[in-house]
Amino acid sequence: MELRHLRYFVAVAEELNFRGAAEKLHMAQPPLSAQIKALEQELRARLFERTTRSVQLTHAGRVFLEEARAVLRASTQAEQRVRDAEHGLAGTLRVGVVAPVANAWLAGILRRFRRQYPAVQLSIFDLTSTEQMRRLRAKELDAGLLRPPIGFPELDYQFVGESTQVLAVPVGHRLARKRKITWPDFHEEELVLIHPSAQHGFYDAFFAECAKAGAKPRPVQYANDIQTKMWLISAGFGIAPTTSTLEEVKRAGLVFRPLPTGLPPVQTVLVWQREDQSPVLRHFRETFEPFVRPGVRDGKGIS
Repeated sequence: MELRHLRYFVAVAEELNFRGAAEKLHMAQPPLSAQIKALEQELRARLFERTTRSVQLTHAGRVFLEEARAVLRASTQAEQRVRDAEHGLAGTLRVGVVAPVANAWLAGILRRFRRQYPAVQLSIFDLTSTEQMRRLRAKELDAGLLRPPIGFPELDYQFVGESTQVLAVPVGHRLARKRKITWPDFHEEELVLIHPSAQHGFYDAFFAECAKAGAKPRPVQYANDIQTKMWLISAGFGIAPTTSTLEEVKRAGLVFRPLPTGLPPVQTVLVWQREDQSPVLRHFRETFEPFVRPGVRDGKGIS
């Protein structure tokens, strides 16, 4: 049984006239009658009661009409979805995001993408840069918003934005009360940091500036994600540099202060498998273009 057999049957069932159905299908009546007879033989059921004056559906024919229409609708929908997928109008996209980027800027981009491509199913995952690159290489993600460097030839990327670094401190901390913080102020200060296994160099520039000033801050607590890190700081476990985007999230017991000059901006890049030619991914990348924040493409910034 082929889809054309279902179309022939539905045409006859709706017209209840073989000649009228043949005209509708732009074919001759005898071949149409032969196709319907062959369909009945294949189904081992009479679909029509035929007389010299009329054609009527049998009970089996009425049941089959419902099924045939459902199959044809599904076929039409499948064809449309394939065409949509070919043009990037439908499909799925798995996107990793580092927590500091999950802000109003990204929300605006995702709203724009959803308005333009409502049939694309977005799955968003809150992941560190290190974990995103692992999943991208394993093809468990389609795209990632993370911090450079990338360092894998199979991954391609485009710069999408950058932010400054600020100091996160608990309310009441001595550095929260200082009008201007200098690098020597960090000597012997206790730090709350993302564990080295979950980031790749974010704190290097901070420690380098401290060392130049003769300051030796002490890492005393590690966290595996940004939200835990910020919670520990607000609870008084220590202080830490972080990106200014996190200032948008208000947390009780936590304040932000400007850091001394000398730190490079923290970059955000959109990363994907170089070989991935998906039109959905291409549209997602293009959505970022009007929102790109000015910055240097090849700088260093880590989650």
